[in-house]
Amino acid sequence: MRFSLIVLLMVGLVACGQPEPEPTQERQPSRQRIIQDRFKVYESSLDHGGTVSQLLRALDRRDMIVFAVIDEQASAESVDMDLPPMTLVIFDAPRMSTPLIAAEPLMGAELPFKALVFDKDGQTHIAITGTHFLERLYRLKDQDQILKTLNTTLDAIAEESSRP
Repeated sequence: MRFSLIVLLMVGLVACGQPEPEPTQERQPSRQRIIQDRFKVYESSLDHGGTVSQLLRALDRRDMIVFAVIDEQASAESVDMDLPPMTLVIFDAPRMSTPLIAAEPLMGAELPFKALVFDKDGQTHIAITGTHFLERLYRLKDQDQILKTLNTTLDAIAEESSRP
């Protein structure tokens, strides 16, 4: 439990220091919305548990490292508080993230990637790290191909996680 709290504090600290990015003008698929480019949010056609299971399978198929699966609802219950079902998955794809961190060491504070499966108003959603935000914030030069591949991969993971 102490590890979960430390991870949550670290994630919160990283998020607090970020400048407010400009909203994008590009058109997004109807099942997806973007929160200031920081996270892409998809509606899931599965329930919470099914979405988390599909997410973990999608990451495993791509040989990604899963550092933590944090049950936010259980954490809230441990202090007699309530949250709807909410699971944070922290993961990495070293072949894609390492060159980004090498190009800009502060990327190490942004990564690894995060996916949050949460329920709101009777609907399960999955929010996954957005690459456009990172690209714009850090002005990564010579990393276009990695960023494009990463964006495509993260989108595919979110799509796979949100359907049977």
